[in-house]
Amino acid sequence: MSNPDAVAFVEAILDDNPPMLGTFMWLRYQRSEPPDIIILDKAIQATQRAVKLDQDSDPSNRSQLYFDLGVRLKARSDLTHSLEDLSQAMSAFQAAVELTSNDDSYHPERLDRLGVLHLEYFQRVGRIDDINSAVTAFCLAVELTPDSHSYKPARFNNLGTSFLQRFKRTGQLDDIEAAVSSHRRAVELTPDGHPYKPARLCNLGSSFHTRFERSGELGDIEAAVSSHRRAVELTPDGHPDKPAQFGNLGASLQRRYEHTGECDDIEQAVSSHQLAVELMPDGQPNKPMQLNNLGNSLRARFERTGKHDDIEGAVSSLRRAVELTPDGHPDKPARLCNLGSSFREHFVHFGELGDIEAAVSSHRRAVELTPDGHPDKSACFSNLGVSLYTRFMRTGELDDIKQAVSAHRRVIELTPDGNPDKPARFGNLGISFNARFKRTGDLDDIEQAISSHRRAVELIPDGHPNKPMQLNNLGGSLRTRFEHTGEHDDIEQAVSSHRCAVELTPDGHPDKPERLNSLGASLCTRFKRTGKSDDIEQAVSSHRRAVELTPDGHPDKSGRLMNLGDSLQKRHACSGTTIDYIDAVDCYMQATLQTAGMPSIRLGSAILCVLLLSENAFLRTKDRLLSAHSRIIAVLPEIVWLGYDIQRRYDESSRIGAFVNVAVFVAISANALTLAVEWLEAGRSFIWGQVLSLRTPLNELREFDPKLAASLRRVQEGLRSSAGSSFTPEMMTVSDAPGLATNRAADAHRALAIEHDSLLKKIRACPGFEGFLRPKSFEALTTSALKMLNGPVVFINVSNLCHALVLHPNGEVQSIRLPELSMERANRLRELWVTELRHHRDRIRNFSATSHEEPPLDEESPQLAHSDVTFVRYMAPFYEDGKNDATRVLEYLWMWIVHPIAQSLKLMAEDHGHNNVLPHITWCATGPLTQLPLHAAGVYGDPHGPRAFDFLVSSYTPSLSALLRCSEGVGKRDTTPSVLVVTQPATPGYSALPGTTEEGSRLQEVLLGAQIASRVYDRDQATVKSVQQDMSQHPWLHLACHGAQHPTDPTKSAFRLYDGPLTLSDLMETVSENAELAFLSACQTAVGDEKIPEESAHLAAGMLAVGFKGVVATMWSIGDADAPIVVEAYYRELIALRNSGALRSAETGAAYALHAATKVLREKVGETAFMRWAPFVHFGV
Repeated sequence: MSNPDAVAFVEAILDDNPPMLGTFMWLRYQRSEPPDIIILDKAIQATQRAVKLDQDSDPSNRSQLYFDLGVRLKARSDLTHSLEDLSQAMSAFQAAVELTSNDDSYHPERLDRLGVLHLEYFQRVGRIDDINSAVTAFCLAVELTPDSHSYKPARFNNLGTSFLQRFKRTGQLDDIEAAVSSHRRAVELTPDGHPYKPARLCNLGSSFHTRFERSGELGDIEAAVSSHRRAVELTPDGHPDKPAQFGNLGASLQRRYEHTGECDDIEQAVSSHQLAVELMPDGQPNKPMQLNNLGNSLRARFERTGKHDDIEGAVSSLRRAVELTPDGHPDKPARLCNLGSSFREHFVHFGELGDIEAAVSSHRRAVELTPDGHPDKSACFSNLGVSLYTRFMRTGELDDIKQAVSAHRRVIELTPDGNPDKPARFGNLGISFNARFKRTGDLDDIEQAISSHRRAVELIPDGHPNKPMQLNNLGGSLRTRFEHTGEHDDIEQAVSSHRCAVELTPDGHPDKPERLNSLGASLCTRFKRTGKSDDIEQAVSSHRRAVELTPDGHPDKSGRLMNLGDSLQKRHACSGTTIDYIDAVDCYMQATLQTAGMPSIRLGSAILCVLLLSENAFLRTKDRLLSAHSRIIAVLPEIVWLGYDIQRRYDESSRIGAFVNVAVFVAISANALTLAVEWLEAGRSFIWGQVLSLRTPLNELREFDPKLAASLRRVQEGLRSSAGSSFTPEMMTVSDAPGLATNRAADAHRALAIEHDSLLKKIRACPGFEGFLRPKSFEALTTSALKMLNGPVVFINVSNLCHALVLHPNGEVQSIRLPELSMERANRLRELWVTELRHHRDRIRNFSATSHEEPPLDEESPQLAHSDVTFVRYMAPFYEDGKNDATRVLEYLWMWIVHPIAQSLKLMAEDHGHNNVLPHITWCATGPLTQLPLHAAGVYGDPHGPRAFDFLVSSYTPSLSALLRCSEGVGKRDTTPSVLVVTQPATPGYSALPGTTEEGSRLQEVLLGAQIASRVYDRDQATVKSVQQDMSQHPWLHLACHGAQHPTDPTKSAFRLYDGPLTLSDLMETVSENAELAFLSACQTAVGDEKIPEESAHLAAGMLAVGFKGVVATMWSIGDADAPIVVEAYYRELIALRNSGALRSAETGAAYALHAATKVLREKVGETAFMRWAPFVHFGV
């Protein structure tokens, strides 16, 4: 009989005896190699049948059956990692224990086995009932085991482990004391040479280590290191426990290093963890723990030495540890926490925004996964708070620092007195309060900051390696309060604290530069108060040493260079030493050239450099000035970063406009005219430029690298849907836990922007793509599209000294000085004009005239804003002549701007005569002039005075790039256009526009007469869906309806259709490449925001951005009776021009058609009715 047959024969014989069959199959399983789970299944099935059948036998027999079933289920759980098997095994052991009397010799063993299962289940699931049950079972097992029993040490060991695990879960001090006591007893009872002696020493070391975390007693961590070291020594090479022994030794050495600062400890810790990882085979369940420990020690060593390889290794090890730790594992939160801390450390030293995003995300997840009441909850909150603070310091997002303060407050509440981490946590709370004070100015915050820092210094013992950090933080907050209150004692204490921090920080420590920098800052601040030369000498010395110790590429290098420049400048002011002045300029310039760190620091350094150069004729060379201003221009894309929400970007844009204008003036003064054009272009329409860059064709990139192109397109599509969003506080998710309230939309947008930046960096590293999506050079701007223009582009740079830059179609750049114009005068003209517009609106209301006027979305809309107009001396001659403000403004526009330009370009009547065709100019104004009608400039007080419209045809453009895109696209125009006409005489919820009916009728008559096809949507036919569907079929679009300018987000500016708004965002996804001309017969469609004039935040610019080549729009509210006249005349002239064949390939004819149409209206209503004929303007080609 063969062996399989024999086995089958025995199974058949024993089938009627389930206990014997279970035992037989169990013995077979124990001999199987590799373990045969089919045999084990049969053993379990037989034993389960035995238990079921044996209901009435002796309890001891039934107890043994349950015990056997538990052993076999546990064996299968070890093979399959099945929680169900583990749970059933626990139930079986529980039944076995309940059926076993206390005097039964097997009772302690069964209790011990039951405790082991509860402990394992707790470690896998984290259920508190299981660890409580484990402690109860082990306690009774120890109590029932005689002292002389050989298993007594093992049961003490298990009891100690269960107490240790429960302490880690609940934080009850009695548990950690019991753990140390039990593990010490286990070691004492285990004879030398016993194979389990190393493991029990290791557990004792872990208990000492854990008690140290709570007590801070140096003796505990010394005992932990000693126990773990002895365990390693006693464990033979090749033993499966050796990797874990090394890991535990490394963890205790690292913790001792953190307490004492002994460098040898961190070196040994790293070495021990590396051995642990190397010796532990892949696939082992404890491999993630060893990787985690290695990552932590590498990060700790990096913080001491600053070696790049250490932080890279830390991130790599910790990322792998998290990946290998399954969801639901109780150690997952701690490993996420450690990974987040390494990401943050990487960010602090290398400035990659993706790192701080990953840090915040990891720490948030750790907080979410850690149950309330868990001892690690406070550490998770602490790490989250630090990462939020760090991100705030880079991005300035107020929500981050608010949440950081909340998180650190909770940390203090959760951290018991006596915890060794309490001082550091007070310090973290203090720096967050300090940062929030600097942002909000709330005095209570700086008081809280100082209080927290004082508490941190008081609690941390002398000799602790973190004592200098807490002193440094205290000094920083004291200096901040001094700068606000002027209390002299604060700056004295600040200097003293910083000096102590520097003295206590060993040379070579990576934080030495920061502490020297802080000392220098406080000395510099004290010098401003006292004027003592000693202070400024020491300040310069400290700042210089800080710079010398900071490696190139470090994110803080720019700030330290800037501070050194500040102290050198102050010393120069005191001593007059020229070399200090020169060195200060050099420091500021070096700061601007750093590639990492805060963009605001680099911008500030560039501005300070410009100011110093401007004050010193000896240093103020053309090249130096141009170089300094070039750094301002270079950093602008980072200041108006795509990752910020739309409102933040507009706010930043409003702050930098004046710097661009000054830079352009400097370039013009240096006769660097092509550079001036580049800078004007680089500083204009940032937000529109960002919107358009997300729609850039990727054909060339796709041919070069399809995968890279696909990745960029995916990110661009994501950004297109969020780039125009304002992420308001109302969008935050609600959470009771501090730091967990998130703005998911903002987080997702920021992550996409970071990925976008990373992809651009990769693309620009590819040959031939070095300039991909960078600001265009002059050569790139002066393409064939420029040559196709039918007239010059005139930029007007408004600064203290103003110029016009004329870019001719042949690429020549001409500068025209505008001596009568200044920024102050331009602002006064705008104020006068806004006042006149308000009066015009009031007159319309008073006489109940109907108009296309849309109720403003915002009370601060520029055309309605209150202005305190201050009349200055140089305007005085006009105030006695009976002219109204509009007449005066237009006269000044002529005399100060349009006439000097027209005269220089020889455009006055006596200078030209080309077939009676007026020359064409495209205006690109800056600053306040963007809201003024240059096309209507003229001397209207004299019946025979000059008017701009008599000498030239005007168009406008938001930027040169926008104009050239129009020029390139118009060459592809449809020779037989069709028109989509939308009229809305009665939009629900808005005032009636009865004139749009007549407007539509007149337009239809013109189109029918010219045999031009059209599609008309009127009243309830004009739905958003129907208009969107048909828009791509018609090159021309005519909208006669209400228009709404969004005050903060231009992509939400809209045309009011019957069933809702048709936004620019909708149009971006709708308009086809053959879109050519749009007539926006709606109000204020060419009105920008006075706070961000360079952004051209209006519907006309938006229509160019979405693909139209020419747009007719209005600068203010138009009369309902006037629009039909202009519309009819415009289309008649436009069609005549198109049919004449006189247009060049890059012309649409719209500018000349509108010029003729406004003449028709002007002749009807009179030249001085400016508010009726002048609002109509043309953008594009």
